[in-house]
Amino acid sequence: MPTNGSPADSRTLDFPSGVRGVGRVLLNLILVVMCLMACKPAMGQLSPDSPVVRQAVERGLAFLEKPDSHYGGMQIGAWALNGLAMIKAHRPANHPVILEAAREICQRIPQSGQPQDFDIGSWDIYSTGLSLIFLCTYDPQNYRREIQAIINYLLYRQKPHGGWGYPPGHTHAATGDTSQTQYAVLGLWEAIQAGFSVPSEPLNRVALWLLRTQDPSGGYGYQGQVAPGPQLIPQNSVRIGMAVAGVGSAYVLASLLDRQRTSLPETDLPPALQRIDNARASGQLRLSIDLSALRACLQRGNAYIHNNFKIPSGMYNYYYLYTLERYFTFRELVDGPGSTIPGWYEAGADFILKTQNSDGSWNHQCGAVPDTAFAILFLVRSTKQSIERVRDFGPGVLVGARGLPKQTDNAIVRNGQVVALPLRTTPEDLIAILNSGEKSQVLGAIEALESLPPQQVRLLVSDQEEQLRRLAASDRPEAKIAALTALGRGGDVRNAPVLIFALNDPNPEVVLAADRALRRLSRRFEGGLRPNFTDTERQAAVAKWKAWYRQIDPTASFD
Repeated sequence: MPTNGSPADSRTLDFPSGVRGVGRVLLNLILVVMCLMACKPAMGQLSPDSPVVRQAVERGLAFLEKPDSHYGGMQIGAWALNGLAMIKAHRPANHPVILEAAREICQRIPQSGQPQDFDIGSWDIYSTGLSLIFLCTYDPQNYRREIQAIINYLLYRQKPHGGWGYPPGHTHAATGDTSQTQYAVLGLWEAIQAGFSVPSEPLNRVALWLLRTQDPSGGYGYQGQVAPGPQLIPQNSVRIGMAVAGVGSAYVLASLLDRQRTSLPETDLPPALQRIDNARASGQLRLSIDLSALRACLQRGNAYIHNNFKIPSGMYNYYYLYTLERYFTFRELVDGPGSTIPGWYEAGADFILKTQNSDGSWNHQCGAVPDTAFAILFLVRSTKQSIERVRDFGPGVLVGARGLPKQTDNAIVRNGQVVALPLRTTPEDLIAILNSGEKSQVLGAIEALESLPPQQVRLLVSDQEEQLRRLAASDRPEAKIAALTALGRGGDVRNAPVLIFALNDPNPEVVLAADRALRRLSRRFEGGLRPNFTDTERQAAVAKWKAWYRQIDPTASFD
């Protein structure tokens, strides 16, 4: 992002940046909480589901959906941001803006796919990281070749010291850019979650860069000056926006480590589990980050952020808020619930709601389209949605004294119990299991379908769609639930009528499975039927989903 800033407006929640020491950190945290509480009557209990927030998001989306007069000459990264905002706000996968974003990105990837053939002027690190995030979120199966090419290019652009930044010939070509590096790190994290292989060595290098470029205060500067050893050196242009970018990136990397060893005590594990110190399975990440150094980095960074926390930042306000949402989300993932500053979301949402323009946009210093996308991504808790897709308790976890199955890659935890899964079966094998009538095997298949990477589920659905449709209409509840789960995760909205029909099933578990599948397919994760739903609530859901699908296919008939 550009580096010139503008003064903060009268709504700034500003705290002294020079305060240091444990006592002062605690005092500032109390002041932050008091200030946020003072704002509470104006903000109410804001959340992504609050009507006023949802209304603001819809107005922002309407702006982004306007004819492309305001898209002229947009960079690749702006297209990726636009498409990502649409996805995270639960627009359907075949929405024209999402499709156009994918097309704009993919047509700029060189036919050879080779890193040296990318246009370095178009593929800046922001655009590269954001394109990777967008495609991995949107459809990692169908865009597998493009995603792999972007990963290779991103690794090609990593600097020898481990950071990412401006290309050769630029004033800052030799240094790593804290702001740009955060998008490279998040892009690689998204790729890993989507099932792509990322070498450990580049991640170890960027981790060391983050450790060596932190300011002694705990903050980060704009261009990182690498310390020659573990003793930190003063950085230039240290500010809150760079702090949340740098510390947030460190938390992203921490989330890839054994989570139990970095932070969580055994008492925070599900009751069925206990930790052991096994290494990761062959073929998985092998990060060699010094855990004590990483923890010290995070602690210093958190102290700096508590001392200097403010909304807005005064520089690139909406870009900053999206960075803030990412920092707090990964911090809670690694450090556990209750570890963040109370009221941060309400304060950010309140600022965003008060600064929305009459046309639905937001516009500070990044431009109307990027700033509107950034604001939406904050309001809908974009990073939290990504985190909720991840079901990884980390390596080295045992079930009481019984142990895991021999193939621990094929096991997940559900309600405190470890379930062995047929994750390595072919689509044909999985369908055979569903047809077998063996209840325990079918239940295992359901667990597998819930936990398979998105690209594998889409492959299954594309290969076995008719079989799954037939199973969804069978007389066996377990098979129905498995089929509905697969169709919901398959991403093809043409299967929505099958799911809507299943809402009238006499078995409540089947109805709830159909409702979950529809919410996943439509990317509308909020709401949904209650476990003890009434028939009135069921019929209201049927009507709602029919109306939703008729917006996609006006000719649809449900007779």
